[in-house]
Amino acid sequence: MAESRQKRTVLFASLTGDEQIKLYDFDPHSGALELRAVNNAHGPSGALCLHPNGKVLYDAHVLSTTLASFRLDPDSGELTLINKVDTGIETPAHLITDGHGHFLLTAYYTGGGITVHRLEADGSIGELVQYINTGEKAHAVLAAVEDSFVFVPHVSPVNKTSQFRFDGTAGLLTPNNPAELVPPDDNTGPRHICLGPDGDVAYIVNEQGNTVTAHHFDPARGTLTAFQNVSTLPADYTEGGSTAHVEVHPNGRWLYASNRGHDSIVGFQIAADGSLRPFGYFPVPASPRSFNIDPSGSFLYCAGEAADRMTAYQVDGVSGALEPLTDYPVGKSPFWVMMTTL
Repeated sequence: MAESRQKRTVLFASLTGDEQIKLYDFDPHSGALELRAVNNAHGPSGALCLHPNGKVLYDAHVLSTTLASFRLDPDSGELTLINKVDTGIETPAHLITDGHGHFLLTAYYTGGGITVHRLEADGSIGELVQYINTGEKAHAVLAAVEDSFVFVPHVSPVNKTSQFRFDGTAGLLTPNNPAELVPPDDNTGPRHICLGPDGDVAYIVNEQGNTVTAHHFDPARGTLTAFQNVSTLPADYTEGGSTAHVEVHPNGRWLYASNRGHDSIVGFQIAADGSLRPFGYFPVPASPRSFNIDPSGSFLYCAGEAADRMTAYQVDGVSGALEPLTDYPVGKSPFWVMMTTL
């Protein structure tokens, strides 16, 4: 019997300016990264997602109208283009697959709205099943409760989060009731969204508001209700800026959000009721669009889109504080950082 390959954690860095996707090997003891593969993204690379089978990678070509699928060789780290689809909808900002890998859901910033594409057996992007124009500035997609519900935040001036039910057999979205979640004020700008550790709280980072809003999530109805809105910036900072990304630490005790302008990541303590309390602000490379935490929770990697570099941080296991370790000159305009185990 053939010996099974040992799984290892890797980091993907998506480079819009270089039109490349780089793969780095990750040392779980030191957090050090070693470049293994440099791949042609066949377009201005943006958000990435991995098929549930771990063998296909999808890329939203953010400065265009195209999406691409790649066959991933887990040993070499090489990506081979399977197909590239022109949706005709400008600026695909974020994309996910459903949990079974049957459909690809994509949100569009300039063209607006969300598409659902069927995924073929070889991982290629197939027919367009549905397009719903929810308005411009759609920035992310989140599925919950085994893909029964889907959320699509839109930054200002559209300023809303669309709420859908999803039929995972047909690949069809229908508006939930209510169909839209209205944020705390007219210039909030919901951007990215994640679920809390128990799945009963959702956190939305707000681009224009420089805040994170905590929501109770009703898993039966698939709807959100806001209960807290907290600033991502220090009280004495008055120069503005915009947020970008939000993630919950694997231990479920901390939440992190990135500030562009202030160029920091803020850490929040997550209380038993899901509410947030800031515990620190940690400097990061300029214009931190994307960051990701390794599966063990020991290290965080943040790319500065304007800095053309990525910094590794050690996460203090007691306090959640971030301690910078090493800078990596990843390339031009890093858009997305994604860690996964292959």
